[in-house]
Amino acid sequence: MQQARLARSESDKMIAGVCGGLAVYLGIDSVFVRLAFLVLAFASGVGLLLYFILMLIMPSEDKLSYPSSTIVQDNIEQIGNDVTSGFKRVRQHPQGPAIGAGLLILLGVYFLFGNLGWLGWLSGGVFWSLILIGIGIYLLARRNR
Repeated sequence: MQQARLARSESDKMIAGVCGGLAVYLGIDSVFVRLAFLVLAFASGVGLLLYFILMLIMPSEDKLSYPSSTIVQDNIEQIGNDVTSGFKRVRQHPQGPAIGAGLLILLGVYFLFGNLGWLGWLSGGVFWSLILIGIGIYLLARRNR
């Protein structure tokens, strides 16, 4: 029996296929892996670092036999291409810059109100718990479509 290899998924991906690949390797639903990364990202920030490292070192499904140095080099090139095309899409979208600016303003207002003590129950744990629950519900609803 051949042992499963850890690889980024090409069919179940939202960013780079890391969560989809981990889900296949572990035999669980990818929504749970994504939620685990979100919790780690908001709890300590280690989720973002771990995702980025896995994005660099995990081969895609079609490059499992490539040497490690080639995999990392190809992944770095792919990340650069994805970031460049993403910025181009945002710039070309009619409301792209306005949406980005609006999100930055809302985030700034949240941090300002938090520092001034005006958020009450929305500060800290309750707010991020509600955000994580909302993202989880969105991911599950999107998966069932």
